[in-house]
Amino acid sequence: MKNGFKTFAEVIGFAVMREEESHEFYKNLAEKTTDPFLKPLFMEFAKEEFQHKKMLLTIDADALEKMFEKIVEKQEDLKIAKKHENVEPNPDMAFGDALILAMKREDKAFELYSLLAEISEDVDLSILFLGLAREEEKHRLKIEQTYKALFEQ
Repeated sequence: MKNGFKTFAEVIGFAVMREEESHEFYKNLAEKTTDPFLKPLFMEFAKEEFQHKKMLLTIDADALEKMFEKIVEKQEDLKIAKKHENVEPNPDMAFGDALILAMKREDKAFELYSLLAEISEDVDLSILFLGLAREEEKHRLKIEQTYKALFEQ
């Protein structure tokens, strides 16, 4: 395998590590915030990242088939994440800033998995990464829709 990965297991390990980092990031934000709206939002994001990790750890032919199904599900992009500046995480951040932070994080994950899918020479890996990219894209859209409903009426 080109681009630094020598085995399928290394690729899975990398993706698992990224999902763990995202899970911990959102979990830590949820634990630190006192905002009654942000705490459950961050916990939901953490839960979704944990589900990605679980899926990666149990990858098999059925999981690849499900990933292929996700690939054909093109998600809308409201482009809200791209028009806002980066926000630094902190426990006392405003709800809108928390949504921007989450949007941008999901957008970066989408870009990373898309790039990995593009450079992978293994079809199964490309499918896996494209499926993960679509998942991150779906998360971003959900956050963008929430932001739009609350702050761009």
